[in-house]
Amino acid sequence: MASPLDYDPNFPHYWSEHPRDRVFGTNTNAFSSRFSGFSICHPIYHDNTMLLATRHAIYSAAVNTEETATFMLLPSWNKNTTTDPYASLCRKYPHICKFLGTIPLDQLQYAKVPFWNNIQIPLSKHSWDLQIIAIWNTKGRVCLNAHNKDWLKELAKEIPEAKWETKNIHNYPYQTALGSGQHSGLNKINKLANDHLQASEGPDKTSALISTEQPHNCNINEAPQNSSSQNLFRKVKDWRDWIYTDGSLQKDEVGQDTGSGVYHPHLNVSHYVNPKGMGITNTISRAELAAIAAAVIHGYSHIATDSLTSLHQIKKQLSHPYLHRHHIQGGVLQSIAKAIRQSPSPIH
Repeated sequence: MASPLDYDPNFPHYWSEHPRDRVFGTNTNAFSSRFSGFSICHPIYHDNTMLLATRHAIYSAAVNTEETATFMLLPSWNKNTTTDPYASLCRKYPHICKFLGTIPLDQLQYAKVPFWNNIQIPLSKHSWDLQIIAIWNTKGRVCLNAHNKDWLKELAKEIPEAKWETKNIHNYPYQTALGSGQHSGLNKINKLANDHLQASEGPDKTSALISTEQPHNCNINEAPQNSSSQNLFRKVKDWRDWIYTDGSLQKDEVGQDTGSGVYHPHLNVSHYVNPKGMGITNTISRAELAAIAAAVIHGYSHIATDSLTSLHQIKKQLSHPYLHRHHIQGGVLQSIAKAIRQSPSPIH
């Protein structure tokens, strides 16, 4: 699971637990389709969610006829991993699940979350190792080796912190079926479409560890099909080309602090803006306007904001400036209007 704020832009598709993130190009409800192709699954650290994700990956690999390899990143709460239900499930199906390696506790580092006021909220110290588990079918393994026979060695170079249990992967076929036991989930998952059909339109890129040479009948670089309704269309070709602005307000015993930010997804560049509000002007409205002003003044022409009030105020400033003669944020609005009029290209 990821969010528009923390997902890796190098991946063309990602899943979020929040339906509201669809406007940013996310897919929701990862369990509504079969895992297919090559993907990374780092689920929420909730035992039931991780168990469901692991089982879903196993069932997907078992029923899929196309290449499937899901690389799971799962915490090991205890040194004895047999107590983790998802690890026990993987050991139950060794022909589908492969423990590749473990990132030890003392080598595991989580990215720090930036805050607009540069005040870092300390996160609790983690007390677990992180396991790297491949859940795949035979076609998935064969396809990986066909593209790059040294993919696992190169992966180990990319993650030197990990202790690798496996040094190479063989191509000989494994049993794909889950055995003769009762698996009620298989009937359900057989009815699901694969996630390539659910994913939004666009080329399906893979890790740089996989070479670009494509063997016969291997669909690593194949673009996913688009199953969107024909009545829907994109207003924006690629949302990553836009600039995103936002304001923030934090109250304390003394008063309140405001801050603003500008973010460019394609360049992965963030700018922090000081709204410079004082007294009655130190409001969230000023913070929103300050972020927009910074984006316009610095030459950005495609700007996205979640502040409808700001858009109304800017429109009013452009069409009826005399109505804003005594506006509290008149100075910021005038700066935005001036930058828009002087812009060499239309502002969207």
